[in-house]
Amino acid sequence: MSSLRLLSFFVLLLALAFAGFSLVATRGDSAAITAEFAVAQAHLRAGDGRSAAAAARALLAHEPAHGGAFGVLAAALEAEGSEVDVLERYQTASRRSPRDLGVRGWLASRALEVGDYTTAINHIDAMLSLAGSSHRDLLPMLVQLSHDLDFARALAAHLARQPRWRPAILRVAANSGLPDAADNLHGALREQGRLSRDEVTRWIDGMLKDGRWGSAYARWFSGLEAVPERLHVPWNGDFARMPTSSGFDWRVRRTNGVVFDRITLPGGGHAARLAFLGRPVAAVGIEAPLLLVPGRHLLTLRARTRGMRSDQGLEWNLVCGDGRTRIAQGARIREAHQWSTVELEFDVPISDGCDGQWLRLVNPAPRGVAQVLRGELHVTDVTIARIE
Repeated sequence: MSSLRLLSFFVLLLALAFAGFSLVATRGDSAAITAEFAVAQAHLRAGDGRSAAAAARALLAHEPAHGGAFGVLAAALEAEGSEVDVLERYQTASRRSPRDLGVRGWLASRALEVGDYTTAINHIDAMLSLAGSSHRDLLPMLVQLSHDLDFARALAAHLARQPRWRPAILRVAANSGLPDAADNLHGALREQGRLSRDEVTRWIDGMLKDGRWGSAYARWFSGLEAVPERLHVPWNGDFARMPTSSGFDWRVRRTNGVVFDRITLPGGGHAARLAFLGRPVAAVGIEAPLLLVPGRHLLTLRARTRGMRSDQGLEWNLVCGDGRTRIAQGARIREAHQWSTVELEFDVPISDGCDGQWLRLVNPAPRGVAQVLRGELHVTDVTIARIE
């Protein structure tokens, strides 16, 4: 067993067993029973197992249905009897007192140690449902344990049942800084057909944010429903499909003063239509992530305008994935009543921050009234080819 898993088991047992003492169902008990139970808990906290067991037995003698007493008894006698005996005591305590987090924590840790991931996750699910405060400790721990692919698959099978904490753990995984664990969990969900489109989008966006462009591309590509013989760059550059705003497809950002649409051309094919409503616009709101190798490339596209009124027209901007390193800006479009071809040559630098790139349509005019746009712009056949 790896040191990582040993640490996780220890922390799980310690944190949840401690939390269990504060969440025991006592509602409806008489004052005397409540007092007896408090005495048993106090002995257990003080490390006096013999006194804790005696107090728990005394309580069970006249209140045999008191589940919390079974939990104290199981913990007090943990060093006595065989492993089977100890397990049976905790299982009995769990049946009698299903809300006892200490009992649930012990059983979850025991199941983890023997590799019974399904049972462990069932107990952890109960704890997450019983105590919202446990999310802070438990969810990161589940993500950490997902370094083990078998555990990730078991967790994914449970998440397929849509527990209330499913969105929370996926957010924690995406922001954990543990890419292997996050990929194991998301990948297992997708293998089971239980990862929604929005969840896939957030997963891949998280990889891009972390600078893992190659992994993001591989995960996105493997999820395509129909893979073409030739994968064009950018993907969907002819707008044959409505942009999905996910993966390496076009991203259409909601932008004030801009309406995006996809139109069918009379001669066949499709184009993106951007309608401008007479408001200042800086970033038009259409962009695409790219995975270009270092070297010389050529951007080519066809465009036309309809009643376009702008101060300086629109142009394409290329930046490295780090968001700071500018690659090129050009292929400006001002007024073109007929379809016109525009091109832009550029160099992708060799840089750690340029493993991936962003292609964006922007308004180069200075801020203010100069950025006001009216009319329409149609764009299609956007391609990027490497110049050898």
